Amino acid sequence: MADKNRFLEKAQKNMPVLHYRDIVPDITEFTAESGDSILLDLGEHAVGHFSFSFDRVNIFVDAPVRLKIKFGEDMREIEDDFSLYHGVLSSTWLQEETIHLDFPQKMTMPRRYACRYIKITVEKANRLIKLYGFSFRSSTSADVSVLKKADTTDEMLGKIDIVSTNTLKECMQTFFEDGPKRDRRLWIGDLRLEALTNYYTFNNLEIVRRCLYLFAAGDCNALGFLPSFVYDTPYYHSGETFIEDYVLLYVVTVCDYYEHTGDDEVLCDLLPLCKSQLDSFRATLDENLITTKQNGWFAFIDWCPGLEILTALQGVYLYTLDRFAGLLEKIGDEDYKKYSCFLEEVRFSCKKHLYNEKKKIFVNDADNNQLSVHSQVWMILGGAVDGEDAKEILLKTLADENAKQPCTPYMHHYVIEAMMKLGMKNEAVVYLKKYWGGMIELGADTFWEAYIPDEPDFSPYNDRMINSLCHAWSCTPSYFIRKYKIS
Repeated sequence: MADKNRFLEKAQKNMPVLHYRDIVPDITEFTAESGDSILLDLGEHAVGHFSFSFDRVNIFVDAPVRLKIKFGEDMREIEDDFSLYHGVLSSTWLQEETIHLDFPQKMTMPRRYACRYIKITVEKANRLIKLYGFSFRSSTSADVSVLKKADTTDEMLGKIDIVSTNTLKECMQTFFEDGPKRDRRLWIGDLRLEALTNYYTFNNLEIVRRCLYLFAAGDCNALGFLPSFVYDTPYYHSGETFIEDYVLLYVVTVCDYYEHTGDDEVLCDLLPLCKSQLDSFRATLDENLITTKQNGWFAFIDWCPGLEILTALQGVYLYTLDRFAGLLEKIGDEDYKKYSCFLEEVRFSCKKHLYNEKKKIFVNDADNNQLSVHSQVWMILGGAVDGEDAKEILLKTLADENAKQPCTPYMHHYVIEAMMKLGMKNEAVVYLKKYWGGMIELGADTFWEAYIPDEPDFSPYNDRMINSLCHAWSCTPSYFIRKYKIS
């Protein structure tokens, strides 16, 4: 408990400063009566608070005025009929409010919104009224003054980089949020990708440290795993979900952070926790050192419908062991030998028990021998296969219509990471431009939570209306463009 309190104190000491900016939409005044509506365009995606003033035109308003105000990340969201929503997540995330104004006043709406468009409908007004002084106060902990333009001459890559950095900026609040419209939590999977992109763009180290400590202060489950998400508003709260690939990626995120900063204090604080996470995961392996299915929602990998995840999870374990053993060797920690030995044992077991020599792919009986891009990518990233064999596996699986394909920018990131690991830079650039460029061509101001080019209405939650159109895990093109100097 003492360590948790200390970690929470350190998290609060690394609270990032929020930067505010007032955005004035394209229309500044609106005279209306019952039934009239107006559409405001901020000209960009923004996260923050909306305000306006209300007054009479001639005769004093002698009864409350009722307004419906709708916020949309794109125009389709503005046009949606929210009464038809049938998704599995709460409809209260849908950004629509009905308010009553009793007398002329300036109204600052108390809730925070993520939007580009704002539609105001006068549902009932006893007199002619005037709405004016529209303003949207945006917030972010990203210091845009330090952001440099990407060094690329490719027009599409330039556009993708701008939208990627906008996406990250919007999700950088008091911590790395997964989506500023919906959830507004800190998830480990999003944290890892946001932190990577942040290092090459805004380089706000405070927010990364804060996020790492927030998780370290969390309540572990019976297996010893960290929570996969936390809240910090209105107070700190440790989440009740424990996702095994996210637990592993917390360790990778610590490795990334130390590689970028050389921050010995943070590493000293978090190293025992990283070891405990890997040791807890090892306890879930079977006698062949292969991952086993746990109760409930125990792993994520991707929102791909029908995806079997054990083989991919095995690859995440390899990837984490590889990164962590490398870190321990670098700092001269004697446990390097222990985790390096684990790594080689598990790699050997993967080749023995999961690799199909005839088909030259990784499959798992416990996964019903399902073929997925996810499994092959994570096995490549974990070093279970490399060189030309790995390239052949990756390209063959990506081209296989019967293989499960990624459906979120989150998993597409790891496809590109595997390509870069294999020296497939040209293929990675084509892949990146096709996928994220597809969202650009559909008018994206920020990149989306889920996107399948041939299924524009795809939603992990059974209704597209609830999808986040600004989502943290989709920001990584800027990381690839800048780190690998893609021009």
